[in-house]
Amino acid sequence: MFRIGRSQASVKKWLIRILRALGIRSLKTLFWVAFAVLALGVPWCAGAFFHAFDIPVFVSWCGVVLLLASLIASLFFRPALLGTALIEVLLTAVFCLISPEERFRHTIWQKPWWYTLEVNRLDNGSFELLNVRDFVYRSETDFDVRYRTLTVDPEQISSIDAVFSHWDNMEEIAHSMLGLNFADGTTVVISLETRLPEGAKQNGIDGLYRRYGLAMLAGTPEDLYGLRVDHRGETLYVYRLDMDRRNLRETVLSLFERAAELQLKPQFYNSLYRNCTTGLLPMLPAVDQHLDSDDIRVMLNGMAAKMLFEKDLIVHREDESFGSLRARSLVPGLCLGKDAPPARYGGESEARWLHEH
Repeated sequence: MFRIGRSQASVKKWLIRILRALGIRSLKTLFWVAFAVLALGVPWCAGAFFHAFDIPVFVSWCGVVLLLASLIASLFFRPALLGTALIEVLLTAVFCLISPEERFRHTIWQKPWWYTLEVNRLDNGSFELLNVRDFVYRSETDFDVRYRTLTVDPEQISSIDAVFSHWDNMEEIAHSMLGLNFADGTTVVISLETRLPEGAKQNGIDGLYRRYGLAMLAGTPEDLYGLRVDHRGETLYVYRLDMDRRNLRETVLSLFERAAELQLKPQFYNSLYRNCTTGLLPMLPAVDQHLDSDDIRVMLNGMAAKMLFEKDLIVHREDESFGSLRARSLVPGLCLGKDAPPARYGGESEARWLHEH
């Protein structure tokens, strides 16, 4: 008994030393720190019960009640806090084990995301692009499904456009795309999007809990730009990135490599850290090295264009303000059809100025 008591005293002594090294002066303080951390985890766990798992609503409510009861009980019986920690750890572990392959094994995707970009490298260094979307729209929901196969040479890339499309008059949030312009006049638009299962509606909460796939789409400007401008009524801006030939080529190769990676190993979309902007901008070598990881504008992608302008990464006239450039970069609503001139998708004034430069 003496030895056991002495051993316990030794463990307690070392535990106190460790806590003091961490700035925690007592076991009571440790309890409140742990309580606060676990309390912050309750909203995430509650969301996981309802959104991450395919379980009945009643079972989800039981899980949330049990979690809250354990947390509240720890105020009167401190060891109950271990139960709260166990629930949160187990829930997080099960969540992390959800894989795209398992989640989407029998999924039927909605029509716009039936097929995603596939790339094949040819012997001459060119790339064959499969499933390039070229839908013909009569309205946002009424369209003819059409895909094309294109062959492009990264050595022939002439410029890349950063494209931001705003909806519902929101300035801080936008959908971002990249327009790859090749010397032969071909433009391929790259868009990282939420891949929605049949019957699902996109919302930010489900986007945090592994309910959607991540899709890399390639499409024509008539499809990916025209859909948003003419049939969704979005406000779309096209900015030409200031990149040298080496960075242009590296960007194209990086995008195609990412597309091949997603074909081999699907990933989940995430509303915060794996979305249309946080997934695309890091693949731009000339841009990524200038990005600040703590700059909120990387996530509030509607503000990303101004960030790129401030870092001198967008082509503009001498002494031009961002407001002036933004006005010229606006794509007007054109009620575009399949016979509309592709150059107009950049806005008539913008396309003419870009051609001159």
